Order: sequence, then C-alpha cells, then structure tokens
Amino acid sequence: MMMMNNPTMLSYIRREQSVLNRLLSAYPDSTGAALSNGSKDPKHWLIVTTASSLNAAKSAQGYMEKMAQVQVDVVEASHYANFSFVNTNIDTVIAISLSGEDPDTLQALAKIKATTTVHAIAMTAQKDSTLAQQADTVFDLLTGKETIPYITLSYNAIILSLMFLGLRSGADRELLPELAANQELDEFGFMIEHINETIQRSNDFYRKFTIDFGLAQEYTTIGPSVLNGTLAEMATKFTEIVRVPTHGYSLAEFSHGAYLGAHETHRQFYLELDTNPAVNAKMQAVKTYESRLTPHIYTISFTGEKPTVNDEQTLELYQIDDPLKAPLLAIIPFQVLAWFIAKAKGINLSHPIFDNFHDSI
Repeated sequence: MMMMNNPTMLSYIRREQSVLNRLLSAYPDSTGAALSNGSKDPKHWLIVTTASSLNAAKSAQGYMEKMAQVQVDVVEASHYANFSFVNTNIDTVIAISLSGEDPDTLQALAKIKATTTVHAIAMTAQKDSTLAQQADTVFDLLTGKETIPYITLSYNAIILSLMFLGLRSGADRELLPELAANQELDEFGFMIEHINETIQRSNDFYRKFTIDFGLAQEYTTIGPSVLNGTLAEMATKFTEIVRVPTHGYSLAEFSHGAYLGAHETHRQFYLELDTNPAVNAKMQAVKTYESRLTPHIYTISFTGEKPTVNDEQTLELYQIDDPLKAPLLAIIPFQVLAWFIAKAKGINLSHPIFDNFHDSI
C-alpha cells in the first residue's frame, strides 16, 4: 500500500483509479472468499452500515439485485440495531465499516447473529478489526486507512466491491453465462480507466465556473432515482466540506415538492444518464422551467450526446450505457468540486471543527 505524506482529500481522489484497478484484479479471489460457505441459493440480502457507506450501499443496490437476482435491503445500522425486526429469511448480511469498529454496525451485526444463522460478510479496510472477527468472511476494500475524515476513495471502493459480490453470486449460480460475466468485468475496467479523465474534466469545469460556484449559498442536485445514493452522497459531501445548505433529490422528489424551494441564486446540478426516454424528457422539461428562475443551471452528462441547449454549462463525461453502473463515476465530479470550492473558500479541511461534538453527546 502506497503511503502518502500529508495526504489531502484530492490525494485520495487521485488514487481511485489505481485502487479500483487493484480491486478488479483481486475480483476472483476476494469475491469467492467472501461468498464461501454462504447460501447456495440466496434470496434475501441485508446491508447494514452508516453515513457515506450507507450512500455507497444504496448506489450499488440496484446492480446487486439485477445480477444476483436477490432482494437487497439497505438499512442504517443504528436504526436496525434499535428498531428493526430481524427477518429470519435473510440468508446473507453484509456489514460495512471502514475501521471495522463502528459501534452501531457492530451492534446491528450482533443483533442479527443472536437470532439467525445468516452468513455474515464484513466489508472493511481493516482485516484485523472487531467487525472482521465477528463475521464469517471478510471482503478487504484494499484502501488502507483513509486518514482524512471525508471519505472519497473508500466510497467508490465500497460501491465496486458490493457490485462485484452481486456479479459473482449471479455468475456462480449460472444466472448469466460466463461470457456475459466477463463482459461485465470488461465494462467495469473501461469505466475505471476513465476515472482520471473524469477527475481532470471536473477540475477544468470547476476552473471555468470558479467564481459562480464559490459565491453559492445553496446547492441542489437532481437526477434519476437510479442515482439516489449519489444524490445523497453529494448532499453529504457538500454539507461536510463546502459547509453550505445542500440537497440531493431524485427527479420525482424534486417534481413533487422540492421545486418550491428554488430561487434566483440557487445553484442546480442535473445528472443526466441514458435512461427511460420519459425520464429524460421530464428532466429536460424541469431544467427548462428552472432556467427561467435561475441562470445557475449546470449539467453533468454521461449520455455521450451533445447538450440540447449549448449553454456551455454542461460537463460531458464518459458515456455509460448501463445506468446501474453509473454511480461508480457519477460521484467523482462532486468530490472534485467540493474539494476545490472548499479550498477557494479558505476552508482548512485538515483542521477539525466542532471537534468536541462526539464527546459532548
């Protein structure tokens, strides 16, 4: 594991391509080991975790369900530990904690194991942690300890690792031919090879609109529901790092009420994928309407198509044909923008604020 002197959030963003390539290379062994001795005919998986890891799990959920043909529930660990009913029909639980020491995740896993014989997978960056010891098998994220508090590299490592578990489970049960499974891995490889390009284009996009982004008092991102995890993580990252009110809404959520909060200084980002034509048409209609209220309309496109309106406020990125894989790249522009906006605002991310918060509660 490469060590960095005084790493920053940007340092970890720039390591995403290399570490995700390592995860891809490790796929045969890591996924096989994690699923070993588990159910041979799984029907219902549960993921318990917290914070950004929860957003990552939501990002991978759809792909996992499609590939493994199982129901995947994603539940916040504290809620599960304190309020949820333990469903004894669950055959696999994936508990995620980067440190392997998150008390809520440990409590949730203990609650499950006390009443079931479910196969428990620990997904962590610390193979010798308490979580790893309590689980049946371990999936190593290969990220090491991310020494800054605002995870970026680890976020995408979780998404890819969860997607790999879904793919491997489906492939092992011959739900898709070997050729199709290998094609999935090839597509992941192509996406990973475009990470550095995505970072650079996002960097250039920031420099083009540095002043406008820096003056913003509120940010909102709107996208198709397949990107719900990305939308939640964008709101999380900008709130933590840029430290102004930030929201992430699915197109349906925005259209059903959140549009009432729009105003003339509102900065809006639209995430565009090649999805259902009706969804795309509605997205364009919403964007057209909102552009009457605010000039601060930005688009991040993975469609491979030129913008309908050439306003030069569209960030054109690698074309993604499978919307379920899109979360792997879709969060990167927001990671990059959050870092540069915070830096321009003079926010020192290495200096903790409210550092007595957890002691106080």
